[in-house]
Amino acid sequence: MQKLLREEVQAFLAEAAESFPHGACLTCECFLGYVTRLRVDSDESSQDLIREYQVERKDMHSCLGCDPCPPGDLYAEYIRKKQQPPLITLL
Repeated sequence: MQKLLREEVQAFLAEAAESFPHGACLTCECFLGYVTRLRVDSDESSQDLIREYQVERKDMHSCLGCDPCPPGDLYAEYIRKKQQPPLITLL
């Protein structure tokens, strides 16, 4: 699998941050799970962007139960897209 480029990671993080219904979303396990997945999937040039969102374990909290959970929904959408087989182009 090809690694995410810096611009892609930046766009995913910005979209998630703009979707927060609460300030506490920044330390919620739903959002931080998404950040972790992006860290795993991104290239080395993106790691500084992701470090900005790292928090101490003691400062993390479980899901607030927001319905809908915008960061959680973005994470789920990202995973669904990753699981789709790549399109094959015919020449």
